[in-house]
Amino acid sequence: MVLEIIQSYPLSSLLASTFLITLALTLVYKFFSDQKEIKISKDKIKELQDRMKAEKDAEKIMVLQKEMLEVNMVHLRHSMKPLMITFLPLLVVFWWLRVTFTPFGVLIPWSISVPGFCWAFRGLCDGAGWFLVYVFSSFFFSITLRKWLEVH
Repeated sequence: MVLEIIQSYPLSSLLASTFLITLALTLVYKFFSDQKEIKISKDKIKELQDRMKAEKDAEKIMVLQKEMLEVNMVHLRHSMKPLMITFLPLLVVFWWLRVTFTPFGVLIPWSISVPGFCWAFRGLCDGAGWFLVYVFSSFFFSITLRKWLEVH
């Protein structure tokens, strides 16, 4: 039944799959990372960036850059656990997406005729295949879900 739906509505099926994948990733990120620490580090990075923009002295800018690097390392450390949890499952998911949706070819057709561009990026002149649709829709879904679920 699922395969019949995918074959009948490949674009809608890909969008639904992308939404579910992005939702799962967002939930893993939310519950397996310290959201308070991430919020604090993001706020601190923003504050340091603002101070660097206002600063004129090169030595003070270097001190601020060093502090920002330390805060970025803390932020990265908090982001690694969800990444480790999702890495292998995502490999399987991308394999499934490729196997399932590649046979449909172009899912969103368009025609671009730019000689140099079309020669370098042949597939993009005909339309969007599964990967391009996945990338753009997951970007949109991720931003939306992070706002709704208050993920930092």
